[in-house]
Amino acid sequence: MSSDPGVMLPDSIISPLDLGQIQRELFALDEFLAAKSGGKALPFMSTELKTLAKAEKSNLLHQADRTKLSNQLKFVRRTAPSVQISFAADPSKKALRVLARWFRENGHPNTLITVGVQPNIAGGCVVRTSSKTFDFSLQQLFAANQKALAERFI
Repeated sequence: MSSDPGVMLPDSIISPLDLGQIQRELFALDEFLAAKSGGKALPFMSTELKTLAKAEKSNLLHQADRTKLSNQLKFVRRTAPSVQISFAADPSKKALRVLARWFRENGHPNTLITVGVQPNIAGGCVVRTSSKTFDFSLQQLFAANQKALAERFI
């Protein structure tokens, strides 16, 4: 089975939580249209869902397009690689978009990022994949250079 479902996630869909939100919005829209709720307003559709639908050339008012997009998103949820990144403080949404774009351009096009906060790393980040951990923290840098620092300051 291919790992490319034919859908490219926009940079604004960063984490598994973001992907789940889009899936819930699509499900709510599908339920609303299936019920043919004449007088009620359409359910909320985020910019991310609209952007994704536009990129995929999907008309969300058509059942077939919604089903196809829903199936593609389910496939992405099952198969997309996940990267966990821990920072000393919460990163900005803009910074996370840049990271998502980098991982998707240099790794898998649908990589999802889970963000955590570990104040004890002081600065930098710790990146974990399914098979490796990369420690780019200030704490690790100081530990690796403890002898040089001691010589310099003592």
